[in-house]
Amino acid sequence: EVTEVTEVAEVTEVTVSCAGLPTFPGGCNPDVVVGACFSTEANVNWACGASVNTDCRRVRLPPGQSHRPNLRRNYDGYCSFRETATRTSSTATSSTATSSTATTITTTLTSSSTGTTSTTSSTVTRTTTLPHPPPRSPVARHGHLRVVGNQIVGEHNQSVRLRGMSLFWSQWGGAYWNKETLRWLRRDWGIELIRAAMGVEPGAYLEHPKREMRKVKRVVWAAHQLGIYVIVDWHDHHANQHTPQAKRFFNEIAKSYGHMPNVLFETFNEPTWQSWSREVKPYHEEILQVIRRHSQNIVIAGTPTWSQDVDVASTERVDGGNIVYTLHFYAATHGQYLRDKAKSALDRGVALFVSEWGTCEANGNGGLNFTESKKWLDFLAEYNVSDANWAVNDKKESCSALRPGAATNGRWRPKDLTRSGRWVRRSLRIDANLWRRPEKPGNKTEVNGTVNGTEENATNFTTSERPSDDQDSPHLTSTSEADRRLHFSDVDLPDAPMFASSVAGRCRAAAMIGLGLLQFL
Repeated sequence: EVTEVTEVAEVTEVTVSCAGLPTFPGGCNPDVVVGACFSTEANVNWACGASVNTDCRRVRLPPGQSHRPNLRRNYDGYCSFRETATRTSSTATSSTATSSTATTITTTLTSSSTGTTSTTSSTVTRTTTLPHPPPRSPVARHGHLRVVGNQIVGEHNQSVRLRGMSLFWSQWGGAYWNKETLRWLRRDWGIELIRAAMGVEPGAYLEHPKREMRKVKRVVWAAHQLGIYVIVDWHDHHANQHTPQAKRFFNEIAKSYGHMPNVLFETFNEPTWQSWSREVKPYHEEILQVIRRHSQNIVIAGTPTWSQDVDVASTERVDGGNIVYTLHFYAATHGQYLRDKAKSALDRGVALFVSEWGTCEANGNGGLNFTESKKWLDFLAEYNVSDANWAVNDKKESCSALRPGAATNGRWRPKDLTRSGRWVRRSLRIDANLWRRPEKPGNKTEVNGTVNGTEENATNFTTSERPSDDQDSPHLTSTSEADRRLHFSDVDLPDAPMFASSVAGRCRAAAMIGLGLLQFL
């Protein structure tokens, strides 16, 4: 008996969905065209009407469209507005970071004695994201975040504390809303989080929605490529008066980016004197309904009195899941009384998120208070509360991280940073495990967290310390304070006294995580 076995491998590449791309809709009308050549640059219109067989990577971008014309001149690939569009090839290929592949293997068995033929088929589908977050990046480590009790946890069911920076109002600080700035903040400052504070008024989204939306999309896409989390912030003090515009904005953002694990939504930056129960809470619930049509990602809900009344919000919570409440502080203005309010909210079982804080006074200017800033950061570390410092900008005011005229593509030297910028950079580098290289003989020596006793110069660094521009720093392995506290002891930290937390604090955090998980399960 002779049996002949023939195997035919056929690979069907499911084309990328245009709706799943961060830059969707790219200027095309999905009701008219089937597909397009897409670009991942937010300000580039797509080549609408391309077919499934178009080799889009050979199609040139129109002159002048790319905001980085010297780096890329062709489209990235083909995407489809129809979920059923496919392309078939005769040989098997492996899945890539920009498509999904389905491999069908057909086996035909022919027997000479019976003359019968049987055919069996099997299909294996491998799906990938667009693109994968970099290995060891915060998003690669933690994945989608969710709220359990008063803690934010990752897919590993461990508490996550993110640290990072907030960009300045988009209409005034938009020059720093680019990938080069974010890349430098990630590599040199060790950020895990960036906040895109999109201005609503004056002269911002209400008047120029397309322009401000492009800035937000540029930051979201850059954050995704770098593997850091991004807060999409409706930066408004009167959001309850702009509900229709906020709905349109968050519908587009959630539809385009809601599937991505690194996107968080901040629906109302800082309510002022509005009533929580009559105005702010109903607004949040209305916007939440829009977001939840597309995404279950965390929503950060602003609280009254410039996002200080978290204790009030904790007694009458927003109806829904995966919600954290906004706490803002400025160290030269807000002290123990506000920490007491935060402690009260945490004790009631709600999670907090410090999406904005400063070392200066509440007006963003005035004197700096590093002593009170340290107390605040110790408090946040004790309760695993994430934070973003205000702000990446060169405006001449105390809380700006940069001096006027600082480069808009990163690569900042000590002289480019303000006193606040140097202090915050140092604290971020400590939590990210980015330590300075040993000083050479004759260089300045560090004493008790200062250089030659001067706190302002505590963050000076040499050119040799700067990370390579071509690769991520190998020390970016500890991506959150919560994880570092679980895996490292205080004695491992050269500057442990600066941000050390007590053993009792660590036990309290562990207990909160355990109770929260039990409640969730």
